[in-house]
Amino acid sequence: MNTTNTIDPAYIQYHAVARHWASDIDFFKIEIVFLHHLLDDHFMLLSGPDYIDGLKGIGKKFLQIEKDKYQADTNLMDYIKILEGQTENLVDGHGELLAIKHKQMEHTMVHLNATYRTLKKELFALVIALIQDRKRQGLPAA
Repeated sequence: MNTTNTIDPAYIQYHAVARHWASDIDFFKIEIVFLHHLLDDHFMLLSGPDYIDGLKGIGKKFLQIEKDKYQADTNLMDYIKILEGQTENLVDGHGELLAIKHKQMEHTMVHLNATYRTLKKELFALVIALIQDRKRQGLPAA
């Protein structure tokens, strides 16, 4: 008996998007380590009175991005489990649960991207200001 097992194109696209999100989360893990090193390298100088407020704000954003990254990673694992079950027709046969979870995951990733970009911009701006100020004063950059 020949049976054809066809997968809905939407599920194929959901899988592709999930792989992309997993790649994004892996990227954030690496990038955040880099940003921590950048901050560590300049921490003492950034603790000065001219930069301390910016440093405190960045510290809060680092805490938030770590929470957001963890939440996104956890949500993605849950989403992939639902996606795999959906593809195998083990969950909601109409794809409603999958569509809801996909939208939630999409929102999570948009938020993670925005939080990360804000952190990176602010940290780079603060370090650049520090380096430029030190150059104007004839001091070494770090």
